[in-house]
Amino acid sequence: MLWMITTLPQRYASKSLIFLCAWILALAACSSPPTPAGYFKVAVIVDTTTDPVSREQAEAVLAIANEKFVDLTGFGLQLVGFVEQDSGVSMEDLVTDYMNHHVDNLPNGILIFSVGDEDRAKINRAYAQQIPAPEGFRNTFVSPYLGDGYMYVAILQFNHRYAACGYVGTDTIQSPVSSGDECRGVEGEVCVEWQGMQVCPVALPFLKGHTPIDLAAGPVIHEFMHAFGDKGPDDHYSSEACQIAMGWEPGYYNLEETEYYNDFCPNVYDVFADSYQP
Repeated sequence: MLWMITTLPQRYASKSLIFLCAWILALAACSSPPTPAGYFKVAVIVDTTTDPVSREQAEAVLAIANEKFVDLTGFGLQLVGFVEQDSGVSMEDLVTDYMNHHVDNLPNGILIFSVGDEDRAKINRAYAQQIPAPEGFRNTFVSPYLGDGYMYVAILQFNHRYAACGYVGTDTIQSPVSSGDECRGVEGEVCVEWQGMQVCPVALPFLKGHTPIDLAAGPVIHEFMHAFGDKGPDDHYSSEACQIAMGWEPGYYNLEETEYYNDFCPNVYDVFADSYQP
């Protein structure tokens, strides 16, 4: 089933190499979050043609993301809808499809598990879109740059191949050693196993003890935050624009901080918290 509307989304990509280091260690010391001031309601769409994810897996991702989100913003993430789609259409059409069939109960944001349009999530790990919502919808989290009439969208590949080794650009193992641009371009690295995947040996110390579920939580937050910044990729933690906005010295970088803030500039979380207009 397909519901079609033509819109012009605003998009920002996030790079896989940034995410690999940024999410891996951030969730080790979570404690029980305080009572949220409110909830950013999220519907999940699973693109079963490219990235099959179970409801249990989606719930687990959002549960971990919720703990971090409350700590960062004072607001929680709440799952309010879950659908599977096998239509093979664009991300924009998946979103408008969902909105047109849930017009009386729309969330604040939609999380799509998919490789994305033109494999953008497969290449970049995740990316964001903001899509105009149906007439009459008012988002209670009002972006100062977009207004209150947009649906905030995060597209994420759950079954992402972290530090892929031996796949040679495919989805299946082709070799026990690296080739091409795998493993920083080092040919012949002997691949190692992690969570049923082959990965580059240099990445294993970071990946051990983690799963695709906890590694997906940070990117979910990151992509939703793009609607509350006005600098696109320059809203990332490591950007010069963020250093200026935060009053940091040029070149300032703190690994623990970038993990905690999901590689996003800390000031944008304040913008999000201030955006709530119930």
